[in-house]
Amino acid sequence: MLASLPLIAADGIPTHVVGYVAGGLLPILLVGLVRRIDLDRRRSPYYRPVSLVRPALVVLLVASLVAAGLHIWPIATELSR
Repeated sequence: MLASLPLIAADGIPTHVVGYVAGGLLPILLVGLVRRIDLDRRRSPYYRPVSLVRPALVVLLVASLVAAGLHIWPIATELSR
């Protein structure tokens, strides 16, 4: 998600598509992977929940939605012309 932030100031649809993928889709895949690993870990009788994982995932998702929106807006503006 942080890699897509410098691309917000750039012009051009290809740059914003790369920023959208890096800032919007990859973090969502990462959250899914972390949740999958956590579900596998929960099956263990020795499981101890990590209290910071859930809030960190929420922050990552909100930040990725903002980054995706900041990349989608210029794409939509350019395509509407």
